[in-house]
Amino acid sequence: MDEQPKSRLSLATVVLFAAFAGLFIAQIFTIRSLRSTASRLAAVESDQSRVRNVFDAEVAQLHQAAASADAERQKSLDEVRDEVEKARRQARGVAGKVKEEALKSVEDLATRVNVSEFKLKQHQDADARVATEISSLKQATTSAQSNISDVSTEVKQVRTEVANTQGQLERTIADLKRTTGDMGVLSGLIATNSKEIDALKQLGDRNYTEFTLYKGKEPIKLADISILLKKADVKANRYTLELQVDDRKIEKKDRQANEPLQFYVGGSRQLHELVVNQVGKDLIVGYLATPKAPASRP
Repeated sequence: MDEQPKSRLSLATVVLFAAFAGLFIAQIFTIRSLRSTASRLAAVESDQSRVRNVFDAEVAQLHQAAASADAERQKSLDEVRDEVEKARRQARGVAGKVKEEALKSVEDLATRVNVSEFKLKQHQDADARVATEISSLKQATTSAQSNISDVSTEVKQVRTEVANTQGQLERTIADLKRTTGDMGVLSGLIATNSKEIDALKQLGDRNYTEFTLYKGKEPIKLADISILLKKADVKANRYTLELQVDDRKIEKKDRQANEPLQFYVGGSRQLHELVVNQVGKDLIVGYLATPKAPASRP
């Protein structure tokens, strides 16, 4: 009579250990699945063009594996509980020391079941945290891709604007002309308006100083010379002015708009050029072009 309860308890013990072994294997499978998912996620970051399709497939597989593992663990725990209840009912009918040992064994088994349930809960919580982190990472990746796309669009727009500006500058420069100045020397490029003056400034070959000069009795300082407007004829589009260069006074009489006025300053062998673009009532508007690096005359 005593051998039969012992045999049944041994069978219950074997079943429980087999269940725990299955539970342990399922836990290892879950951990390996999580590690595999982390490795795949690192690879996905290096190739964003495929991140969405691969990422969604792996997340779905992870959720399916976790759900399957949870179901298997829950099933094993239910089977263990059933075996525990059977063992308890059998233990109650055993007398003396056998009954005491059987109950102790059953209680130990119940304790291990509670520990397993706690570990299962921990794994479930860990799975939930991993799923949350994966979701956050997916959102961050999507946001990063959106930012990259926005920056790429802005860069393309800037490049287009730069190309357009460069094209406009080149077209403006191409439209500029050279002409013979009042000293009989071929001038530099001559600008006739503010837009063309800006183009010459960007070209950077010479220094350009724009001015508006009113008729007066005293000369006005302009760069390294002084200039005095003596006459402005609006109808004829002509003017007369006096330049004070070094210790010399140079009169440029009855000159026409957009005609280069040429002169040397100091020991430079590079010409200064003054161009009047507009003649108004008692005023002229134009610019002075001076060399970037004056060289000494031989």
